[in-house]
Amino acid sequence: MVERAPVARSFPLVDDAPVPICGTDGDLRYEAAEKAGLSAQDDHSHPGHEGAHAHGTQLMEKPRHYRIGRADIEARAAQMERVLNKVKEETLRPDSRKVAPRFNLNLTAEILGLSKSQFLHRVNDGKFVGGDRTGSRTLYTLEEVRTMANQVGLRHPFAPGHGIVMTVANFKGGVAKTSTSVTLAQYMAARGYNCLIIDLDPQASATTLFGISPYLDVSQEESVFALYDDEPNFDRICRSTYWPGIDLIAANQHLYGREFALAGAAKDWGGEIFEYLAQKLPALRKRYDLIFIDTQPSLGFLTSTGIFASDHLLVTVPPSSLDFASSVIFWSLLRDVLTQARDAGGHSKFWEGVHVLQTRVDEQDKSTHFIRKLLAAGCEDWLLPDPIPATRVATNAASDFQTVYDVEKYEGSHRSIKRAREAFDKAYAQLHDAVHHTWDVWQNPTEWDVVYHPEADLFDQEADASVSQDAESDRGEAGAEIRERVA
Repeated sequence: MVERAPVARSFPLVDDAPVPICGTDGDLRYEAAEKAGLSAQDDHSHPGHEGAHAHGTQLMEKPRHYRIGRADIEARAAQMERVLNKVKEETLRPDSRKVAPRFNLNLTAEILGLSKSQFLHRVNDGKFVGGDRTGSRTLYTLEEVRTMANQVGLRHPFAPGHGIVMTVANFKGGVAKTSTSVTLAQYMAARGYNCLIIDLDPQASATTLFGISPYLDVSQEESVFALYDDEPNFDRICRSTYWPGIDLIAANQHLYGREFALAGAAKDWGGEIFEYLAQKLPALRKRYDLIFIDTQPSLGFLTSTGIFASDHLLVTVPPSSLDFASSVIFWSLLRDVLTQARDAGGHSKFWEGVHVLQTRVDEQDKSTHFIRKLLAAGCEDWLLPDPIPATRVATNAASDFQTVYDVEKYEGSHRSIKRAREAFDKAYAQLHDAVHHTWDVWQNPTEWDVVYHPEADLFDQEADASVSQDAESDRGEAGAEIRERVA
């Protein structure tokens, strides 16, 4: 039962009689309506009354209309949160916290890139742990898998101390940004990498997916809100999660205030306001191999700071006409933001890689084939060849606040969960290769001919000669940035 919230202030409506803006409190709502000359209907009688006829009053024909205000929204928000927490308690019993899955022998060998015989040979030689044998099954914890991943050298040797930031973004919601951020981090962490997810969305979907209540478990001082402080306390805001190898900077509703704060500071900071988050990350780059930033479906100041802080930009796009059209707007708006930042005194932005990942792809839906061709034509080499498929496994897992990688026991076909995992693995292997290449370049920068595309207005047919000079300056700045990371 929702507690009765205070009624908002009244305002004159009928003959200066006060009628509340919101009607959470039934008594005041009834009294105000009576003062306004409106008698109660049978189904909206005053609490404790036996209907209007019990007082000898005559029913009015006028229907009653209630206006909804802040107090009603506050009460309904509290009610919805209680419902959500009840679902979490039922889903995540006994302690309402998620638990990392265990992996069988075959899946463990696949993660390590070994055949079953190669894996067993190392177990017999004592190089790998034997796991926990339960009946006919042998299960390995995620900590054990991560240890073995480091033993076989899956983690790039230059990763420690040289963290890569990858921001997942799009202008539109419902394109699998959050699920991609989380599952990609799970994929990398299982292979021995130390990962951090920064939830840069006030909706806090990534936070919720980790079994953390944005309202009950996250204070403003412990959230990503504090990451934008002058001197963030990383020990306080970086929290461990149920998945070994993944830490989280959680979000909640307070983050929305930072959007307005950044907008207000833009006048003083100029174009460098977009680099504000990037300036906070050097210490985190030394702690984590990979930092994934999950953004909100917009291109405001918060999302822009996340994009400017990244080394790799990952844009998720389902192959539908609306999502494709929205992605076109995203690229146009991003171009405008980059231009605005540069013109306002900021630095030109360069990425080590930009990737477009098709998500929720239904291979059986012929209507998506044309959209996929359009994506290939527009994105060219940015489009990753292997997409994330739409699977019932992922849908069912999401309904239980889980991901494909969270599922330890699947109630459906074993072949279905195997196919789903393999498809996700294949898609994320592309990004694994991309970040490996970046570490290769950072580790030995003199061995690579690093090329920067000159900054020119694509819609200006007569770009002046100063563009080439600006581009040359940008090359020097970017080269210095790489040398600084390597150092």
